[in-house]
Amino acid sequence: MGVTVWRWTAGVVVGCSAIAALLLPFPPTVPEAWTSRAPAPLASELAALTQVAGEGQASVHAYRAAQALDRWSATRAGGDTALVRFDRNVPPTLAGKARSLVLEQWTALAIPVSARNAEVFVYVDSTPIPTADNAAASRRWLEPGQLLDIAYALPAATDGNKCVALVRLRGVSDAHVDALRGSPLPGICGFYAAFGLPGTAIRDWLAASNFRFARRSDWSVARAPVTDASALYGLHDAAARCLTGDPHACRSALGLEAQSAVRELRRGRLEWVLDATTPTTATAPAFLGDADEELLADAVRSVGAERFARFWRSPLGPDSAFGGAAGTAIEPWTQRWLTRVYGALPPRPRARKSDLLWLSIALTVGLFVARRPRERVLA
Repeated sequence: MGVTVWRWTAGVVVGCSAIAALLLPFPPTVPEAWTSRAPAPLASELAALTQVAGEGQASVHAYRAAQALDRWSATRAGGDTALVRFDRNVPPTLAGKARSLVLEQWTALAIPVSARNAEVFVYVDSTPIPTADNAAASRRWLEPGQLLDIAYALPAATDGNKCVALVRLRGVSDAHVDALRGSPLPGICGFYAAFGLPGTAIRDWLAASNFRFARRSDWSVARAPVTDASALYGLHDAAARCLTGDPHACRSALGLEAQSAVRELRRGRLEWVLDATTPTTATAPAFLGDADEELLADAVRSVGAERFARFWRSPLGPDSAFGGAAGTAIEPWTQRWLTRVYGALPPRPRARKSDLLWLSIALTVGLFVARRPRERVLA
């Protein structure tokens, strides 16, 4: 029996595939593994070491926070309305330079601010914390070497009404003053200085993310356009789906669906002191990507200071408060914010008219060839 052209072609393809599978050096398939390949005893010790290191850093943070709050309390004066306060151990010359630098940053907010609910407290402390009793000989310290540290004590950690930026200078040289000049000092306290105390529901919503959405108060600074087109591919699932316009995903990314806000009574006093040097990814997941600490600062720029103040002080939940103050729902606004920050999604591939034309021609030719009488190939 003769062999048709189609069967002849299929046989050649199958034969070539079999020969290629036998001769080509295909590498063995190795399953991907994201876990450590260390032996079980070593992996257990590494996990224990990581836990101990985390506990050590938490202890250092608690000690520094308690020390700074004690110094701040000792320098408080009744009816003082200063936006910047200094500890007694700050030299007068340094205090004069630092005062002008801090006031410049308060003025740069471009919104009238008040010392009623916020201030900056500067103190000097160069004492290190050793890793062990013999650390003085080995010169190894538990804290990383840097010129200054900044932490933000929220009202629950101070007097119930004031957010205090705790600035610890580790020396009094010109280098420490320069470091003070280059550091963003107001931080989250800028919101308290400009808009007062947040509503209870707003505060609880922010506390659920460890105040990640309000870490920066640089609403007066123009935001740079998107420069890394691949940044949107690093978004988590909810934020990525929110970028496509899914309102339920936007609510999930904002933490509005999970009503698990951290209440004030469930946290100790020192837990309301936020360390500015700790990466935000170490304290809370990146709900809206690495730029989500700019969310509320961009909201001030977008809706205006007056409307944002109504949202900030509203007794309603974040979604209702934002809709009432801004005149738009928070879900589509967040989707537009993601587009501005991370860039729009690439357009979906679409068939062009020329593609459809060539496809039609190819199908016509294929049908014409298939309908032709089959010819036998002589053996």
